[in-house]
Amino acid sequence: MNEQTEAEFRRSVRQFRDVISALPETPRADVATMCGGPEVLEALFEERGVGIGRFAALMGLPATTVRHLLREELLHPVRVNGKFRFLLHNVVELRGVQQWQGLGLTLEDTRAFLDAQGLMGLVAQGGMLFSVQREALDPEALPALTADVLTRLGGAIRSLEERHAALSAQLERARALERLVQENAFGQSEAQAAPA
Repeated sequence: MNEQTEAEFRRSVRQFRDVISALPETPRADVATMCGGPEVLEALFEERGVGIGRFAALMGLPATTVRHLLREELLHPVRVNGKFRFLLHNVVELRGVQQWQGLGLTLEDTRAFLDAQGLMGLVAQGGMLFSVQREALDPEALPALTADVLTRLGGAIRSLEERHAALSAQLERARALERLVQENAFGQSEAQAAPA
């Protein structure tokens, strides 16, 4: 976990607020929408920070869910004086978890996709190498990390392919049922309308 002093955290919140405030109105509104609304974005600007309970409430979740995601290392808040403080990147992490979980993936498959996304961010940052666990990363460790992420990503993709096949079959059954109901309903009304 990323540990900061109170002063460092306040400085990073002010910098975040300044960057977002400098955006033109439409992108700033888009950031607020992505966060869940202007009140969530405003809360993230508070220099004292957003703790677990408040973050959970802002995200519309029970605090136990947030704690579970912390234990599973799917959320990576900043620690200030031993307490978690949540920022915009945690909203993005949570939305990612919710999206993958919404597809019915296991936590392990979800972690594989999130780690792969983190790896792409790591590669895009070039010299600022941080692992998906948010610890400093030796550039020589990148190939091993990449191989590990690719192995787990392959398993997660297979899980998605299985879900896709099952959903495709279910969709086809639903469409067949819809056709049967339409034909039966229209056939019944035509038969009832025809004189005997």
